[in-house]
Amino acid sequence: MSQDVPELAAWVEHTLGTSGIELARLPVEASTRLFFRVSTGVSTFVAMLSPPDTEDNPRFARLTDLFRNHGLRTPRVHAVDFDRGMLLLEDLGERDFAAAYSDGEIDAPLDAAVHDLVRLQSVVSDDIPPYTTARFRDELAIFTDWVVGRFVGVDVPQAYAGVADALIEATQSVPQRTVHRDYHCRNLIWRNDATVGIVDFQDALVGPACYDIASLLRDCYVEFDEARVAMWRHRFFALAELDCAESTFNRAFDLTAIQRQLKAVGIFARLYLSRGRDSHLGDVVPVLDRISRLGRGYPETAGFAAWIDDELLTRVADRLEELPCGP
Repeated sequence: MSQDVPELAAWVEHTLGTSGIELARLPVEASTRLFFRVSTGVSTFVAMLSPPDTEDNPRFARLTDLFRNHGLRTPRVHAVDFDRGMLLLEDLGERDFAAAYSDGEIDAPLDAAVHDLVRLQSVVSDDIPPYTTARFRDELAIFTDWVVGRFVGVDVPQAYAGVADALIEATQSVPQRTVHRDYHCRNLIWRNDATVGIVDFQDALVGPACYDIASLLRDCYVEFDEARVAMWRHRFFALAELDCAESTFNRAFDLTAIQRQLKAVGIFARLYLSRGRDSHLGDVVPVLDRISRLGRGYPETAGFAAWIDDELLTRVADRLEELPCGP
């Protein structure tokens, strides 16, 4: 897709009616899309190159408008060329939550993100389909296939028997609401006016109300102490006014976090094995370690957590040592 960048630059210049713009490549996660910060010397935008054969760009544009209409700060769409997969978006800012956390700003961003999450969960639209149990099962298979089978080359352990069923059951034990599905520190922008910019929302579905708060508080890229996790989890539960017991919600929160983190490490391994991208390999061991520690607290996952700790972590570390890129 890099060969399309000059065409994107020409389209942006034509759209803005200017010349001599600068395009600076922005980091991406596991997407086929490319993002560039556009500087005209006077103002900035974000240009998105999003292949129409793999991405539903019209839905992206509809969802950003839908969320904005509900008071959320998703990027305004300034111009589109859906046939070529080119969109010119509002620049929500450069400082994501990861940078804010590193600077010691934690609770203020979390407070704003929790309030926005409650608002996001109130959105109802035919453009947001259900998060099916079949999809949850397919996501867990990313872990067993790409981490267990392909990355370390072992059989799925007996200790995993029943784990997928328990994790999926937990996702169904709480009310279902609209979920962003990737509500974490790299997709949330901490703006100068103390509001939250929200990106990477195009895969939103109607799923477990605990999903996004688990993504936020049990982030794959940062670890909070348990007191802070409990405080903000309770704050969200109180604001969301969910029709379930808080104990049920808390259990689903942890088990859903395990499901999400297993999917994530599977994606990290797949990025390397299928695309040669080693950008997330350094996150595999820390996330597996968190899964193991969290999983020990529940009888459904305790044996599997012990297998991760006793065998998988060592095998993954050895595999990383063998790679040309190093661990």
